[in-house]
Formats: sequence, C-alpha cells, structure tokens
Amino acid sequence: MTELNSKLNDFLSKYVNNKSLYIIIIIGIVFMLLPVFDSGKDNNIKPQVYDRYSDEARLSEILSGVSGAGKVSVMITYYGTSGYTLEFEEKRSDTSSENSVVMDGNAPFIKSEFYPRVKGVIIVSEGAGDSTVKKALTDAAAAVLEVSSHKICVLEGKERN
Repeated sequence: MTELNSKLNDFLSKYVNNKSLYIIIIIGIVFMLLPVFDSGKDNNIKPQVYDRYSDEARLSEILSGVSGAGKVSVMITYYGTSGYTLEFEEKRSDTSSENSVVMDGNAPFIKSEFYPRVKGVIIVSEGAGDSTVKKALTDAAAAVLEVSSHKICVLEGKERN
C-alpha cells in the first residue's frame, strides 16, 4: 500500500503544477458534454400530438363520404387521458437506490405512449334513417376506433341549409 501511495504522490507532484494536467481535464470535460450539444441529430421518434377533437373532425369527414350519409357530426368520449411512459435508470449503492429519468439530449426518453380508451361514440347523420347507412356508419366507427358496436349510437339528424 505504501508503494502505491508513493507512486500516486510522485504522479501528483509531477503533474499538479504542470499545465498539461489542466488541459487534459478540460478536454475530458468537453468530450463528456459533446452529446448534450449534438442536437442536430435526433434519432428518437417524436411522440404524436394527440388531439381528441381532430379525431372527431377526421371521423366526421370520412363518415360523410359514406353513400347516403349526408352531413355527419361525431362526438367521442374517453376513459382517462393520454400520456407517456418514460425510461428510468436505477442507481444502487450499498445503502440506497435512486431512480432517474433517462435523458435524450434535453428531453426525457419516451419509452412508450398511451392513449385513452374510447367510452362511447355518438354519430349524427342526415341519412341515418336508412338502416343500411346506419349499419355502415356503426361498422366504420367500430373498426376505426376499435370499440364494440353497442357503444356507438347513430342518430338521424335534421337537414341543415
């Protein structure tokens, strides 16, 4: 052990007063910080922005294209909200453990994202008085929203000028 201490003391006395040690430390710090400044490359897939009202508008537009449906309005209700699952890393020591979020540049690394489950759907269609149109609208909404047809209510709407 004394031999190790003497070698360490020799090393420190040789380089502590030398500017090269400071330069090596600065270069090491710069290399450690490089990934933080590398924002030009973004390999992480950006999460999709979720907007329930745009889903309703898109579905209304698509269902309006069903033969005989006429003008269509859609309302979708949901259980809960959307969100993200973040990636965590655990640091353990003999006496404790600590979880911290894994960062991807300046943003947290998103492991997965989740969306709310559909609770129910109301479709108001000018042509829903026709049972064939009503079934087509129900089937289309059930398919795109992955919801049972008993959770979809299709109503006949009045014609608007």
